[in-house]
Amino acid sequence: MIDEKNIVKVDESNIWDEAFTNETWVAPKTSIFETENNYFLTADMPGVSREKLKVELEKGSLIIMGRIDYQDISTRKYILQENEFGNFYRKFNLSDSIDANKIDAKFENGQLVVNLPKHERMKPKNIVIN
Repeated sequence: MIDEKNIVKVDESNIWDEAFTNETWVAPKTSIFETENNYFLTADMPGVSREKLKVELEKGSLIIMGRIDYQDISTRKYILQENEFGNFYRKFNLSDSIDANKIDAKFENGQLVVNLPKHERMKPKNIVIN
């Protein structure tokens, strides 16, 4: 049986090292879900441009990093302001049930979707009974 909590595991060990610099750090909200053949990681990043977004695979970890630029707030009088601005860095340790050579990503309308295909050995298989 596969421990689903360990398929994609959040690693926040580096973020706290980075967070105590003079920069502002934010964490995009992410979700992970599964279909028959894939896992998908989604990250909501309103205000992020494709040029300020980077996705890497390094030593079995998926790393998402970039920057949400500050908007010019000097001419605005906010009643409510919940948007976050600054650098972001998220690291997810991937299990070996994911086929790292087939990972791909798309970014549109402020949402990153990373496709994490399952290895063939992890996909359901019907066994013929003779």
